[in-house]
Amino acid sequence: MVLVAVVFVGLFAPLIANDLPLCARVDGTLVFPAFADLFGDAPPGPHDLTWKQWWSRLDPAGEDWACMPLRPYGPLETDARRFFAPPSWAHPFGNDDTGRDVLARIVHGAGTAIRIGLPAVLVATLLGTLIGAWAGYARGLVDTMVQRLIELFLCFPTMLFLLFSAAFFGNSATGMTIVMAMLFWVSFARIVRGEMLSLRERDFVLVARGLGVPTWRILVFHLLPQLAGQIGVTAAFCMAAAVVAESTLSFLGIGPAADSSWGTMLRQGSEHAAIGAWHLWFFPAAAIVTFVVSCHVLADRLRAH
Repeated sequence: MVLVAVVFVGLFAPLIANDLPLCARVDGTLVFPAFADLFGDAPPGPHDLTWKQWWSRLDPAGEDWACMPLRPYGPLETDARRFFAPPSWAHPFGNDDTGRDVLARIVHGAGTAIRIGLPAVLVATLLGTLIGAWAGYARGLVDTMVQRLIELFLCFPTMLFLLFSAAFFGNSATGMTIVMAMLFWVSFARIVRGEMLSLRERDFVLVARGLGVPTWRILVFHLLPQLAGQIGVTAAFCMAAAVVAESTLSFLGIGPAADSSWGTMLRQGSEHAAIGAWHLWFFPAAAIVTFVVSCHVLADRLRAH
């Protein structure tokens, strides 16, 4: 449930915590700024004001109105009156060194982690499963080539490879997603190949071959469904590793350009820990730990079943 909540919050962060209205009536016209922010760039505020300024000045008896998100604070919205403000009822996670709401930044940090980690794991799952299944079922030269390829990728230390890739791709989130997928597919290929070597000798597979069932049908409908548990366990571990990797690179200041990344927040919190601003490092650290532990708990439950 924690993972489902984090994925949901990450995918729809602009609709949950934002200083843009979900829906607004401006001079008789309906607009949806937060939804525009979800799919691209939000439109500018009306009458040369920000959306928050326009919303705060609305006349309750007027025709114009606005429906704000559940958390009406944006990740970049500053408040000069709340520099380093501790947690309060209005701001449960407090405010940072520029008065930004930490809870809003945590919500959008989930979006950064999910937008990078989830596509990387999905691509790695598809690629690694197909290559591993092909190698384990075909054996021979194909299996030998895949094993050498896996050994080649295993030669690179994960963090060193990520640092090199960050230097090459810069702050590109797409580039980092591709690099993580290149790292993680090996885990899926090794698991699927090993299981496929055993499954291909089962009686039902031999019978299917004797009946002339196509190879692709044997793989897709008879063998791969039996590996769903192992693939799910590997995906859960890889998702945890992806979030840790993204947070680590952001903490070092060389990851994708995302000001609301959990790693970026953790670095900023560590810089101000000496002055007692404990909430700036505690909440992003708690978010990372909670997500990683949840992934490992899910993996253990999938393994048990």
